Amino acid sequence: MPKKNASIKWEIALFTTALSVVVIGVLSFFSLDAMKKSLTAEVESRGKSAAASMARSASDFILVNYVLDTAKIMKDALSGKGVKYALVSDPSGIITASDDLKMLKKRYVRPGTFGVTPGGSVIILDDEGNKVIDFTSSVVAKGKLNLGTAHLGISYSIIQEPLEKAYINIGIVALAALLLGIIGSFMLGVAITKPVEALEKGTQIIGRGNMDHIIMIDSSNEIGRLADAFNKMTKDLKTSHLKELQQKTLQRELEIAREIQLSIIPKEIPVIKGYKIHAFYKAAEEVGGDYYDIIPISDDKTGIVVADVSGKGVPAALITAMMSSMMHAEAKDTEDPRLAMLSINSKIRDRIKRGMFVTAFYGILDIDRNNIVMVSAGHNETLMYSAAGQDVISYAPKGFPIAMGPTELMEGRMAKETIAMEPGDKIAVYTDGITEAMNKEGKEYGIDTLIKCLKVYGKNEGEVVIQSIMDDVKKFTAGFAQSDDIALVVIERLRA
Repeated sequence: MPKKNASIKWEIALFTTALSVVVIGVLSFFSLDAMKKSLTAEVESRGKSAAASMARSASDFILVNYVLDTAKIMKDALSGKGVKYALVSDPSGIITASDDLKMLKKRYVRPGTFGVTPGGSVIILDDEGNKVIDFTSSVVAKGKLNLGTAHLGISYSIIQEPLEKAYINIGIVALAALLLGIIGSFMLGVAITKPVEALEKGTQIIGRGNMDHIIMIDSSNEIGRLADAFNKMTKDLKTSHLKELQQKTLQRELEIAREIQLSIIPKEIPVIKGYKIHAFYKAAEEVGGDYYDIIPISDDKTGIVVADVSGKGVPAALITAMMSSMMHAEAKDTEDPRLAMLSINSKIRDRIKRGMFVTAFYGILDIDRNNIVMVSAGHNETLMYSAAGQDVISYAPKGFPIAMGPTELMEGRMAKETIAMEPGDKIAVYTDGITEAMNKEGKEYGIDTLIKCLKVYGKNEGEVVIQSIMDDVKKFTAGFAQSDDIALVVIERLRA
C-alpha cells in the first residue's frame, strides 16, 4: 500500500509546536511552583513573626487584665496585610484578648482544618469558605507563666492572587511564543523543502539504475552534504556488485574450510577397556586450527592428539588436515610419541607458510601398564586429577612447537613424560580457547581457574567434568563472544 504524501513544512511546524508546548509547560510549572514556595515561605515567616510579636506584647497586659490595651494590640495586628483575625485564648479555650470586646470570655473554636503549610502552620476555612493560614504562638508572662495561645489568621489570598496574575502573564507570553514558533518553523520548512525535492527526484533517477546521474544542490549545509553522499554512493554502487560476488566466494571458501576442519574431528570415540575418553569441541565464528583425534594403535594402545595451529582461516584449516593425516601415518609407524613429533616436524616444516606453527599434545595410552606416555610440542600444561589425593597435578614436559625450527633443534628440546593412572584418575588436555577465554573486562579465564574447577569437579565422571568446565567458562565469559576454537579431551580410568 503506497504511503500518503506528507509535508516537511507541517511536520516541522507540528513538532516545533509540540516541543514548545512541552518546554513552556515544564518551565511554567517549575516557575510557578518556585513562586508559590517563595510566597508561602515569605507569608509563613511574616505570620509566625507577627503572632510571636503579638503574644509578647499582649502577655503583660493580659496578666493584669488591661482589656483596652490588649484590644489595641489586637487591632494593630489586624492592620497587617491580609490579616483576618487576631485574638488570644487561655489554656481552657476562653478568649482573653480581641479587638472586639464582645468576643471576650467566649470560647474560641477554631474552624475545621483544610491542610497544613510546608512550615507546619494550619490552613483553615472561614465562615465564607475562604482559606486562612492560622499562625499560633504561646503567650507567656514573666518568662514562665502560660497565659494561653495567640491566634493570627492571614488570608491565603495574598499567595493566591499573585499566582493568578502570574498564570495570566505566563499564558500570554506562552501564546506569543507559540505563534512565533509556528511561523518560524513553517518558514524553515519552506527553506528545507526545495533542496529536499531535488534530492528526492535525484534518488528516484538513481533508483531506476542510472548510476551516472549527479544530484546538483548548491548548498554546503547538511542537505548539500547529503547530496554529495548520494553522488558518492552512485560511484560505490558500481563496484559493490563485484565486491558482493567476491564476498560470496570467500564465504564459500570459509565454509569449505569449516567442513574440512570438522571432518577431522572424530565422529565416534572408540571403546577402550577400563578407560573412557570424553571430548568437547566448539569452533569460533572464524575458522581456526584446533582439533583433537583418537587413534587406535593396537589392542592395548591408543593415541590421543590435541593440537592448535597458529592463525585462522583456510590456511589454518588446511594445515590442520595435513597434521591429522601425518599423525595417523606416524601412529602406525612408531609407538614412540617423541619420534612421531620429530618426524612430523621434518615433514611439515617446509610445507607451511613461514611464521605459522603447531602446538600439540600427543600421548599413547597403554591399558596394560595403565599409563600414558606423552610429549608436548609447546602445548598447554596437561592436568591430571588424582582420585586418591583429590588434587590436580600439572605436567609440562620440555617441548618445542612443530614447524618453528629445524628438527635438530626440536630434538634437543623435547622430552617424554609418563603419567601413571589409578582408578578414578582423569587427565585433561585442552587448547588455549579455554584458558584465554575472556570476559567483557578483558580478563582471561586462565590456568589457575581451570585447575580450581578441575579440583572441584574431578571426582565426578569424565562427561560431567567436561560439562562442568565448559559451564564454568561460559559463566566466566558471561556472553562475551568466543574468539578462538575450544577443544577439550578428558581421559578417565574407570573404577573397578
